[in-house]
Amino acid sequence: MKSYNACGISVLNPVDVEKDYLNFTVDYAIKLGFNHFQLIGPIHNNVRGNVDGMVYYKKYSQFNNEKDSEYVDYNLEVVNPALEKLHNAGVKSYMWHHELELPVAFTEAFPEVLNSDGDVEVSHPLVKDFLENKIKDFFDEYPLMDGIILTLHETRIPLLKLKNQKLGKVERVKYVTKILYDTCKSLGKELICRPFASIEEDYVMMTKAYEEISTDMVIMDKWTQFDWSLTLPDNKFFAKIKNNPILVETDIFGEYFGKGRFPLMLKEHIEHKVEYCDTFSPIGFCSRIDRAGRHPFGDVNEVNLVIMNACVRGMDVNTAIDNFFESEYPNCGKQVREIMENTEDILKKIIYLKGYYFSELSLFPSINHSKNHFYFEMMKDSFELCSGEWFIPPQWERGSLQSVFEEKDQAMAMADQNYQKLCALKGKLDQEKYDKLHVKFLNLKLCAQAWRILTDVFYNYAKFFEYDDASKEAELYKSLDKLCEIRDLGIQQLGGNFYCSQGDSILVTSTGKSDFISRLVEQIKESFPVEKATFEQLKKQDLLDYVICGGGSEGHKIKKEVNFSDTKVENGRLFRVPGSLRQGFSSVNAHGWFSYEIKVKPNALNQISVVCGSLSPELNLKVTIDEKQTIIKEKDCQVKEITIPYQADKNDCVRIRFDRITGLVPVVYQIKVKA
Repeated sequence: MKSYNACGISVLNPVDVEKDYLNFTVDYAIKLGFNHFQLIGPIHNNVRGNVDGMVYYKKYSQFNNEKDSEYVDYNLEVVNPALEKLHNAGVKSYMWHHELELPVAFTEAFPEVLNSDGDVEVSHPLVKDFLENKIKDFFDEYPLMDGIILTLHETRIPLLKLKNQKLGKVERVKYVTKILYDTCKSLGKELICRPFASIEEDYVMMTKAYEEISTDMVIMDKWTQFDWSLTLPDNKFFAKIKNNPILVETDIFGEYFGKGRFPLMLKEHIEHKVEYCDTFSPIGFCSRIDRAGRHPFGDVNEVNLVIMNACVRGMDVNTAIDNFFESEYPNCGKQVREIMENTEDILKKIIYLKGYYFSELSLFPSINHSKNHFYFEMMKDSFELCSGEWFIPPQWERGSLQSVFEEKDQAMAMADQNYQKLCALKGKLDQEKYDKLHVKFLNLKLCAQAWRILTDVFYNYAKFFEYDDASKEAELYKSLDKLCEIRDLGIQQLGGNFYCSQGDSILVTSTGKSDFISRLVEQIKESFPVEKATFEQLKKQDLLDYVICGGGSEGHKIKKEVNFSDTKVENGRLFRVPGSLRQGFSSVNAHGWFSYEIKVKPNALNQISVVCGSLSPELNLKVTIDEKQTIIKEKDCQVKEITIPYQADKNDCVRIRFDRITGLVPVVYQIKVKA
């Protein structure tokens, strides 16, 4: 039997701590013999998340008015008894924590921590003192917590993107991490670090910093590279962790596979990943078992917990699976297992496109997500993907458009066949268990139909602009009508259990609609006419090239900072943002960029015009064309067109890049090229 120093689960991801579920998962971990337990909590909430959201500050008590006191008091009441139970059973416990986090009023109270760019200077002694004290405050209140799981991303003050710092990136990571490491060590606690990097450069930099702090410090990283999409390769960066212990972070709930809404058995995926990770001699595995308030207990997808447990304990996986189905579905165990066997393959065909991640957190996508992940671009005959972002598999090939539609048709046929097999078990299964399975498999069937029609939506939208084909407009609206029919059918048959009608703690609909299909349909009906009108105006002008930024037709080998480049329609204009539109996200510093490859006339003077503006009273934007930078700073500027002369060499194209340079949000509407 295999033996790991750490073998456990992480729970409540990323939602408020809830007493009954916390206690249930604590009992579950103890029952299965796990020795490692991670509490995640509402990490994306600026008030209740992280260590800060669970304690009152002592030395810095003037900032306690920013806290949700009811939530702090609740945690103090319910978490410690759970920790005591884990401690008595010999299970180590850890709290997830993100940095850099400071109170909102911190810079107002201590303006000396700000540099000339208005960003927090990380190395200021007050920052160090605050970090040390809040960690001490946390362990004072939760003395049985064994340590902290540290992530240096997704914070109000993004550590790696702060401007005008005295310390470079690697030294900054090393500095902040060492403050927490030394503080934890002085208290007899552990610090485990997650690189959680979205680009290779940051990953290498962060793991180097961790190693320089201490080779005893555990590094926890995902078994897929960069994120949880099943299309992502094995994490090759494990090979770069030479001297530190490795703890493998796994997702066995289906982060990008529906988050529990669909039937899913990940046997091959889990077996392969455990086998791969074992070659790096990890100290253990920690599996995320829930997401956004959903969990697998009492559900057919609990089989994935059974599979993972069998793998890490060296048990026979098939026997464990058979035992699970026979126990949960007496007299029908073999049949239920049979219709679960191909669920991973079906979902890949639905929410991936030829192996490319093709959904938004496993939900029906928003138009912003669809544009940011090139769904429209992929429907062109001559599509151009040039993002380098992590969801594009290495050497990815779309193949013909016909093959794309064939994949979606196969998914529909397979999902329908599984649904029919399940219906044949009605009356043989316990009614309650059958009803739960019925919801899942009917959702799978309807999802396959919806994504097949959605592919038509993307196709007709893209083809209208690619070939200036007016007939595609009517086809687009027919496709939208068909989507609405699927929505109505799903709500009629499943009510609030229809996967497209479910809310999600991570994704808030922008329209206030109760279902995601309605949201997308309304967004497309808003976006398409605006893009069509802009398209008609621009094609009348004598232009060598143009880009409708934030449109479905923008193309031009767009690159961006991972997936942080939001699009929107506002005041009858489409635009793209260098960075994120989310309020409160990176409000202290500037970050984000995007770029296009535009056509120019070789060996000639070209005039490149940029139509830009701002969502705030001041426009701050950096434009870079072939390494030549133009800084735009103007007050009271809503929309402005600037023209930048560009002397082209023998090349017939050039890359133009837009950077956000302050906390204010600039927008770019159009790019026009004249020779």
